[in-house]
Amino acid sequence: MGDEIQQAQAVKATRRQNILLSLFSVVFALLLMEIGIRIFDMMNGRGFFSSHRNLVDAQVRSSIPFRNFGFQLYVKQDGQRMIASRHGELFPIKRPEGTLRIVVFGGSTTENGYAMREAGIHYPLVLQRELSAALPGRNIEVINVANSAYATNHSLILLMFDVLSWEPDVVIMSHNVNDLIAAYWDDFAFDLSHKYSHTFYNAPGAEDRYTLSNILFQHSQLYWFIRERLRRPDTARPLRRESMGREPPPVAAAVFRRNLRSFVALARHNDIRVVLGSQALLDTEEAFLRHMAVKPYNDVITYPLHEEFVAHHRRYNAIMKEVAEAEGAVFVDNSRLDNQQAYFIDFVHYTPQGVEALAASYAGSLLDAGIFTDL
Repeated sequence: MGDEIQQAQAVKATRRQNILLSLFSVVFALLLMEIGIRIFDMMNGRGFFSSHRNLVDAQVRSSIPFRNFGFQLYVKQDGQRMIASRHGELFPIKRPEGTLRIVVFGGSTTENGYAMREAGIHYPLVLQRELSAALPGRNIEVINVANSAYATNHSLILLMFDVLSWEPDVVIMSHNVNDLIAAYWDDFAFDLSHKYSHTFYNAPGAEDRYTLSNILFQHSQLYWFIRERLRRPDTARPLRRESMGREPPPVAAAVFRRNLRSFVALARHNDIRVVLGSQALLDTEEAFLRHMAVKPYNDVITYPLHEEFVAHHRRYNAIMKEVAEAEGAVFVDNSRLDNQQAYFIDFVHYTPQGVEALAASYAGSLLDAGIFTDL
């Protein structure tokens, strides 16, 4: 009897040891994966203790005074504060002597996130290369301050509160669709707050940041990594549409024109030359739906019929040209890229080939205009 009890106790002890060993192995494996992800982040410039995936902190990270959301414009390198271009290129805040400095404003079609991921390029970077080749002996900087979803109000704020202090020689701005889409939301506001107060633009994806699991595991990059991989893909949402006529809503168009004029006036008052560029378009409905049909705000927006949207988009490009001509700015017509299938991933966003073509369009137009002759 005693031997049987001892054997049973030994079996239980062995089971406990195996369970503890298994738990230890799992914890150790998770720890190694956590360290591995953090080392990967560190090697890619994020830092070992980065919390960039952490949705609990997303509201703080994404809330940027006046711009509401976006990327950080400044980083420290060797104790010196530097300008951080949209894709990480660093520039000194004080413009170096003899340097031609260009700052490029816009939304996602200027940010060029897809082309950056696929080919390591964005159009301001290619433009810098093109201009450096065309103007040998000149030190040229092209800084990209564009951000997905930015509209003219964001660019105006960026120019006013930051870029003027960088003393650029030239600023380039291209906007259209983000301002235009704002025209289709209910209760239009002059500052576009009717659109940009939506949760989609405020800590995107962080609506459930205070769930129990998020709070418990908020400091684990492995948790956020796995959570992102398990996130359900975006699904199509039905678009509400009604006829609005061939002209865009007049109040929205007037605000777009006002913001463009204010941008040009502010830059020119500070002796900065201004370039406004139109936005190219692949004008098929299929290309439009490829990007817009998954937007989470489609339940609070009414779109025009597709042919009307195309007409509105072209009208906004025409407004940019009218403002440029009236205010003495250079206008770059990028319509030569329109409906070139190889240039687009959807109705406005570029493939790497499209980015190269866009940069060539700007470089050729600016050189032809002689904008750099006396700079």
